[in-house]
Amino acid sequence: MQTPFSLRIFVADGDPDGLRIVDKSSWIGKALVFPRALLPQVKARPELAQTGVYPLLGPRPDGEGDMLYVGKGDPIHPRLESHYAQKDFWTRAIGFTTARATCGHSL
Repeated sequence: MQTPFSLRIFVADGDPDGLRIVDKSSWIGKALVFPRALLPQVKARPELAQTGVYPLLGPRPDGEGDMLYVGKGDPIHPRLESHYAQKDFWTRAIGFTTARATCGHSL
């Protein structure tokens, strides 16, 4: 039997298609889910100044599903900025970090 859990989704700007912050009961992590167009605003969030991993997703050129790129950063913010400038395929990102400040440990 699987253990039940709760997810909490905070819609940060009131737009369900905008920035969403997700956390799970009894998990120290946090996820920021946002469209590419919001990176200039989202990049200032303290969570992106931490170590983490980030999937970038966007439509495949043939229209059959999504393309996926998974990266890591210590911190995440500069890597997302680089991909914003150099990788055109992605339309949304998810940044996974710890909900607490890190001690400089990298992935």
